[in-house]
Amino acid sequence: MLLRRINQQYGSYRGLVRLLLANMRWRATNGQALRHPDWQQVKRLVFVCQGNICRSPYAHYLALQHTKDVASLGYATATGQPAYPLAIKVAKSRGIDLSAHRTTDISDFNFAKGDLLLVMEDRHLAKVQQKALQHQAQVALLGLWASPAAALLYDPHSLSEPYFHSCYQRIESAVSALVSEFLQAQRG
Repeated sequence: MLLRRINQQYGSYRGLVRLLLANMRWRATNGQALRHPDWQQVKRLVFVCQGNICRSPYAHYLALQHTKDVASLGYATATGQPAYPLAIKVAKSRGIDLSAHRTTDISDFNFAKGDLLLVMEDRHLAKVQQKALQHQAQVALLGLWASPAAALLYDPHSLSEPYFHSCYQRIESAVSALVSEFLQAQRG
């Protein structure tokens, strides 16, 4: 019973442990900058995960319902691939169509000054920091906008459908709060 609940809510025991460790690192390092970008500089929200097949496309298409200034990419993927089949299925059941999504690798992405790179995991920070510096972009952890805040949105790839729903629910919470702040800042 407990293991099933852990698998549904956190993907696996490993996912729960990684979340706890990520949250401890975030709190211990006072990582508030990862939740408070300089909104006056932000022109586009760019969602980043490893493969750009589960988490970042879902966040992208959610945000796209409110603003056209969004994109997504993967830091270890091949450009032009479709979203993961279970991601498409679960997203559709939640009102988001990922069937037209195609992956974009970080090496093929056109960065711009004013991008806010929103990573899913604290370990993704190192993967995008160099690009952020080169293009005068900012970096933040998407899960810190969720309620409750989470320094890790554990990858649902190859995990259960119930966990996909849990992960997508956290992404929905985070994107809703994030987009609200973004649009408020754009209005001035």
